[in-house]
Amino acid sequence: MKKFLVLLLTVVLASASFALDLSSLKVNGDFRARYTMNQNATNDTFTVARARIKLSANITDDLSVVIQPDFAGLSNTTLTVALADAYGQLNVGAAKVRAGQFLVPFAYDSGAYKTIIYPQYYNVIVPDRDFGLGVLGKAHDASYMISLTNGNRSGQDINKSKDIAAKVILPTPLAEVGVSGYYGTGSTAAIQQSYGVYVKSVIAQNDVIAEYVGGDTYGGTTGLSTKISNVYLQVSKKIGDLEPLIQYQAYDADTNTANNAVNTLTVGVNKYLDAKSRLMLNYNLVGEETGSVDNNTLVLQARVVI
Repeated sequence: MKKFLVLLLTVVLASASFALDLSSLKVNGDFRARYTMNQNATNDTFTVARARIKLSANITDDLSVVIQPDFAGLSNTTLTVALADAYGQLNVGAAKVRAGQFLVPFAYDSGAYKTIIYPQYYNVIVPDRDFGLGVLGKAHDASYMISLTNGNRSGQDINKSKDIAAKVILPTPLAEVGVSGYYGTGSTAAIQQSYGVYVKSVIAQNDVIAEYVGGDTYGGTTGLSTKISNVYLQVSKKIGDLEPLIQYQAYDADTNTANNAVNTLTVGVNKYLDAKSRLMLNYNLVGEETGSVDNNTLVLQARVVI
């Protein structure tokens, strides 16, 4: 490990000696302003769900850097700035090697979700982002990414073991198929194994996405494994600049406990302002297997992507 750290430090210091190619600098952003009306809450609320600025640039023809802070925390009482991405990427033949903090290759691309609220497994079953190394590229028509990370959700590592994640996306004549897996200890002493598969297709001119994710809960109690199961089916159709959608989601936070699943039916519509920016409206009808609670939500969001 010490040799690896010395090597990594040498690479970083050597990279710093290169002049940044300012002509290659790209600035992107993702801003999400949200209003939530909750059936069982004492108050409805405006929030800034995301305020990210992404900076990327080339140092050499084969070496690039990406930094993406999120300023959404400045809009609440924490007054914090979070770091979503901070990594260097080196082209090595047909592959790319990534080092730093980045999105863990697991499950469907979170940036492509059409609903306002992400599936319930997100950042629960595995960390969404983490520190480590990743290798990504293409093999024939398939794209892939493999990562070796701390397993501690971008926090300070607390053990010597590292977690492994991998995702393969295969386009077929009928559908795009993604398969992913995760193995490690996370922040516990128990082995955690998670897996996911999704299918994305066009059926009768409707965009259809079905995904299943299952496995052990990220973090949790040391030595104790809690199994999670999450499946959803989403159907949407673009009509001009409008996109009505419907999604049914079944989430079980502990498959070893009976009658604790939560089923959510989401009905919504997106109004596209350009290819990526849009106004979004979702009504979430939430149903518990036992102990029904009045917790339906109506959520409005303006998302601006630059």
